[in-house]
Amino acid sequence: MARPPLTSRRTSPSSSAPSPLATPGRAPLLSRRGLLGLGGAGLAAAALPGCGSSAGGGDSTVSVWDLFSGADGANMRGMIADVEKGVPGLEVDATTLSWGNPYYTKLAMAASSQAPPDTAIMHVSRMPGYAPGGLLRTYDLDLLAELGVTKADFTDALWTSCMYEDRLFALPLDTHPFIAFFDPAIAEKAGVLAPDGSIAIDSPEAMHEVGAKLAEATGNQGIAFGFLLDTAQAWRLFWGLFHQTGGAYEIEVGRPVALDIDGAAAVIGAIHSWMDGTAMAADMDYGGALSSFNAGRTGMILSGEWELTGFKAAMPQVDAMPMPTMFGTPANYADSHTYVLPTRRSVDDAHERAIYEFLVGMLHQGGQWGTAGHIPAYLPAQDTATYKDLQPQNRYAPAAESVVFDPPVWFAGAGTDFQNQMSQQLIEGFRGGVEPQRCAQNLVDVLDHFLTSPDPTA
Repeated sequence: MARPPLTSRRTSPSSSAPSPLATPGRAPLLSRRGLLGLGGAGLAAAALPGCGSSAGGGDSTVSVWDLFSGADGANMRGMIADVEKGVPGLEVDATTLSWGNPYYTKLAMAASSQAPPDTAIMHVSRMPGYAPGGLLRTYDLDLLAELGVTKADFTDALWTSCMYEDRLFALPLDTHPFIAFFDPAIAEKAGVLAPDGSIAIDSPEAMHEVGAKLAEATGNQGIAFGFLLDTAQAWRLFWGLFHQTGGAYEIEVGRPVALDIDGAAAVIGAIHSWMDGTAMAADMDYGGALSSFNAGRTGMILSGEWELTGFKAAMPQVDAMPMPTMFGTPANYADSHTYVLPTRRSVDDAHERAIYEFLVGMLHQGGQWGTAGHIPAYLPAQDTATYKDLQPQNRYAPAAESVVFDPPVWFAGAGTDFQNQMSQQLIEGFRGGVEPQRCAQNLVDVLDHFLTSPDPTA
């Protein structure tokens, strides 16, 4: 079947139109196929920690699931404690689960059984796989507004990403973009540091030139990028840069994809050109990239802002910037940690208000959440002294104005097989094993496979 020609450039793709949402407060039981489609192979019999834990705790006991461990986990627990102090009578029953598909499968099972936590963290990229099947409740915009939170408190891109069929299904806590970190001392030695402390990169050729100069200063490679054998890094870099070209694509479940092959090939070819062993290595994995940058063997690294805490421990003076605009249009790949309301049988008004008071309190803690590197989604939190004093966070905070997310389809998002399969194709293109046009066509073939696969949310 011939693919439809592209006649216009889109800043956001069409989304699929699965079956209507279930009646609020009721959710269909997931089929075995549905659970597997949401990533739950082997987990159908898994225990569901925290299920229904708020039922016996009174109106002011709010149960929440998250996936934060390490420094993020400690930071989150401190924020929750502060919110409890600020809301009279509020108690929070928090449960932390392992990141990835097991977490999302358990959340789907809990919502399907109608005994979920009151609220849970969900990457916004995963929301389109949950809202259509009735696994999530919509937010009451009037109640949010009564508590002081409205659409105006978020960027348009982020608010829109949290909507499905014109209803709000996710309340964003942060934006976490894919950016460029650099060592200012190495950059200055290489002669690429501008007087204002930035590094000017406005084209793929300029990126290579900066990488080569950084390599001269380090005696190694200039730019670290850990992607080999990884399930997401190649996709993150490609998808952001592809949108810099204009990002022309149409992705709709049940129809062949339309993708700007030339734009995709241009990005793949540019990244391959950087991997000459000097500007950038063609054989670096994720851990190797972190180690190389932390040890000063490279002067720049392309990675997620979530690595900031580790970088600052090794390099207190580390600096950062949004992904350089190399193809004409500012764009940064990103995801967002959001709070969702899993479907449950009923929630009385007093308990619902307690849930919303907790969530609004967490938004107000956005400046503290930003200490770990995340950009607060709640714009007033960016204006607090806590956040304004953070560096280099404020250097890359503008990335939140030009973020792009995964396609809003059921199979995409953080930790999915979709990201993995796209990354494996891109790895071959980045390393030169497949020429850029062929690699771009391979991406289309992968997308077509997913778009014609059974949709477990339908």
